Amino acid sequence: MNSTVYVGLGSNEGDREARLVSALDALARIDAVAVLRCSSLFESAPVGPPQPRYLNAVVELECALPAQRLLCILQQIEKDLGRLPRESRWGPRPIDLDILLWEGEIVADPHLQVPHLELHKRRFALEPLAELAPEVTHPVLGLSVAQLLAQLDPQDVQRHESTQWPETPLTVTES
Repeated sequence: MNSTVYVGLGSNEGDREARLVSALDALARIDAVAVLRCSSLFESAPVGPPQPRYLNAVVELECALPAQRLLCILQQIEKDLGRLPRESRWGPRPIDLDILLWEGEIVADPHLQVPHLELHKRRFALEPLAELAPEVTHPVLGLSVAQLLAQLDPQDVQRHESTQWPETPLTVTES
């Protein structure tokens, strides 16, 4: 059965936008996954130690894979795009792919938590997610993405003009 899944993309090393585009291309090549829509790009201050600013987006997928299988594929895409294991959990990275929401499902295992445990605290994830799915309900908190965003204190997140990223919000169609 196909589910709607929202994946957060982030990069703060190298050509950030090119890395996000490469990640989007890799997502589009996954069997049993279809990229439906992309948010705009957003630039944000990093969480954690001093490091470059992040570029973020959210992609809406239609997915016929189990959550743990998609996670493994996302981790391989990160590796393929230059992400190395790091000592610091909050350190800079060339690419970061996170499953944010999975069509009302809750996944709790040692390697994967869906919805993402920090989603409701992170404007850099909620802003692009709200662009695609403001009415989607957080299955644990019972609030819509728009309501979660409205509750957040201001954070250093702003829309970013893109040069390579698809026009937004993009609806992907078969060619």
